[in-house]
Amino acid sequence: MRIVILATEPSGDFLGSELIKNLKKNKNKIIISGVGGEQMRIAGLQSWVSIKEFNAIGIYEVLIRIGKFYKLFKLIKNKVLDFKPNILITIDSPSFSYRIVKKLQILRNKTKFIHYVAPTVWAWKSYRAKIFSKLYDQLFTLFEFETNYFKQYGLKTEFVGHQIFFYKKFNKKKKKYISFFPGSRAVEIKNNMKKLEKIIIKSEKIFSEFDIFILTHDHHEENIKRTIKSKKIKIISDYKKKHKIMRETYLAVAASGSVTLELIKYKVPTIVFYETHWLTKFIIKLFVKVNYASLINIINGKEVVPEFLFNNFNTHNIVGSMKDLIMRKDLRENQIRYFNNFEKKMLFKNKNPSSLIIKKLKI
Repeated sequence: MRIVILATEPSGDFLGSELIKNLKKNKNKIIISGVGGEQMRIAGLQSWVSIKEFNAIGIYEVLIRIGKFYKLFKLIKNKVLDFKPNILITIDSPSFSYRIVKKLQILRNKTKFIHYVAPTVWAWKSYRAKIFSKLYDQLFTLFEFETNYFKQYGLKTEFVGHQIFFYKKFNKKKKKYISFFPGSRAVEIKNNMKKLEKIIIKSEKIFSEFDIFILTHDHHEENIKRTIKSKKIKIISDYKKKHKIMRETYLAVAASGSVTLELIKYKVPTIVFYETHWLTKFIIKLFVKVNYASLINIINGKEVVPEFLFNNFNTHNIVGSMKDLIMRKDLRENQIRYFNNFEKKMLFKNKNPSSLIIKKLKI
């Protein structure tokens, strides 16, 4: 069996790696190629393009790189056509995913098209539910409430849960660590670090009893080092070291994204921030239908985790919120209480999402 998996962002790289690990357990001969990052490569992917090439997020940031992305798009399309997969799985990245699958419909009778991680049609671009339903044979969602948005258009849609939460129990004891998460893509980190640099330096002085970490990916480490000059602030990119520090972190200050789900899993009180180009900001404010950026806040309809987005992302607000969460036990415990309730909803009958997908696809 020939399988293509396409993942163009770090969160998709993690989900893809778990899928590949479980596919490798299958006794049938399976060849897996596509696009992914380091985790998917280690798991056994023959990658055509590095995930590092897809380092833009936001409308403006993508527009100014449109020539580069067109070349990557064309290369990947041709690679899939030459590979002739039995199954093609796109993971997240909805703008890229549905466009590439649309160009590959010539394979429809011989290839089964699967998408993993539903586009957030409940937040914006609701029309994508209909588009995905026409292009794909099956969709697997991370969250149970998402399925009806696609079933109404006849797409076979199943809730499998979020892989992040399928883990053994861990030591919840925290150390005097404050961890900053500047984002996962180069442009995102560049936008966030303009403000985050001052916050981190000020935190080093105010919270002197804490060890301060910046947790990032290996290909961003040098850029961050050039911005943060203090030798006391530790910049960590090694995967295992990062997760050990995350588990032990007392307080996290994180860019909005999938890392917030990992922090929920590790029961780390968290503050969320985000900055982007003014054009992207304008479009978001105009079209996004939800009031919050963090999923736990969206689902609960209130600010469980403090959010400081765009103009509210500043030194005064972030440092003030950090003081509150460090000094007030009640605020920390309230977050943890919501984290525990949230976690219970994140798996389907406590089963491994990757194994569920493979079983449902009958691979």
